[in-house]
Amino acid sequence: MSPLDAGYGLGYYHENTGDTTSYWTDTLSLYRGETAYLSDGEFLDGYGLNGDWLAFSENLYTDTYYIPGNYFLFTNGSKAVITGVERKDNICYVAVEAGQKLDREKNGNLSEIKLFDTSGRELPRGIFSEYPSQIGLQGRIFRVLARVFPYGSAVTWFHLLTASAMALAAVVILFLLNKKFGIGMALIWGVVFLLSPWIVQFARNLYWVEFTWFLPMLFGLLCSAYADNKKMVVISYVGVFLSVFLKSACGYEYITTVMMGAILFLMADAGTALFMDKKEFPKIFKHIFLIGIAALMGFLAAICVHAYIRADGDIWSGIRSIYENNVLERTWGGNPEDFPESERASLEASALTVLKMYYHFDTSLIMGISGKLFGGLCILSLLSLFGGIWKDKNILYMFFLLISAFLTSVSWFVLGKAHSYIHTHMNFAMWYFGFVQLLFYIPLHMLWIKLKAYKLKREGKR
Repeated sequence: MSPLDAGYGLGYYHENTGDTTSYWTDTLSLYRGETAYLSDGEFLDGYGLNGDWLAFSENLYTDTYYIPGNYFLFTNGSKAVITGVERKDNICYVAVEAGQKLDREKNGNLSEIKLFDTSGRELPRGIFSEYPSQIGLQGRIFRVLARVFPYGSAVTWFHLLTASAMALAAVVILFLLNKKFGIGMALIWGVVFLLSPWIVQFARNLYWVEFTWFLPMLFGLLCSAYADNKKMVVISYVGVFLSVFLKSACGYEYITTVMMGAILFLMADAGTALFMDKKEFPKIFKHIFLIGIAALMGFLAAICVHAYIRADGDIWSGIRSIYENNVLERTWGGNPEDFPESERASLEASALTVLKMYYHFDTSLIMGISGKLFGGLCILSLLSLFGGIWKDKNILYMFFLLISAFLTSVSWFVLGKAHSYIHTHMNFAMWYFGFVQLLFYIPLHMLWIKLKAYKLKREGKR
């Protein structure tokens, strides 16, 4: 059954041969015909070396259909009846009676076998199970688009489309940064977007659809850059609502950082106005409040749609299910005893423990710049601003922008603590919602100011 039949746009595909490289069958590998099978001291390409055993991944399909009495039909026409099954470490070990020694050279690749039940009826090659943790809007969209592209190249085209959407979102952000700050800020952000291993790695991903992360920031920056243009401000409010809904419909991961990204620049505007131009503060605060409401409404709209699907029309029961089964697992409040042992450490870890994990990059910050310099750049950026914060409006603004970017980035590390504890292979990307960009921009900007001042001083002495 397609997960769409249950109302969701995403699902797990469990193939009849399975992929022993991961718990869930790697659908893209199957799509490309690149399925791998267990090879170690006892197995070669999924065939047992010392007996009539086969090894597959343990998944919903193998749990359902790999039962004693059912039998395999190999490409050479031979049969093997299942006599027993053992499951260990996410691998399904199947004992078979074939009357002969089985191996890949003689019996073929395990991806080509067929499965039959005890009555001789051929069983389906795979099954879907829904992914109920989100609406899965991206799955529905790609399903429609799949009818447009040739089967053999559809995934490649989807990668190109999602990466292009991210590139377009970045270009618009750079245009608005140039409008508000000048070419220097836009250039630094552009370099970081282009050379960040994290931004680039996620750009084409069909699950994460990375461009949806940055659309709320785009519309929030639009409001900040055109704060006196009523038409642009209204567009920004509507854009934040729609973009937060879109992001939430494609997954709730990182939602705190995404939503705070919508008010990132406005928070810096407000902080600066509070100290330098109090008359502007009420207007900026109004923008923050209304954009915050728009973001919250977009999020809640997605939750209600998801809840409707989750509980067959009973929205309140659906919301309770989402909270109990998804929110507590990824954030705070979940009882560790109610979750698998593999997740308990993430629920028991403190927010400070999680934050410390994200101050140690195992990758480059950007190509050619080691992640080990992250802490040093944090200190350098603060020291660069020190002394001029309360004297110069632009420097004060950079201080508030740096603090706002920091809070935006770490919000998911703190509020999505359990998720961040486990997903260190992904969540470093949260630092690129402005914070890493500013770590490069602020020292260079302050150096440029000092050089200009020195030049003017020397020219004044002539």
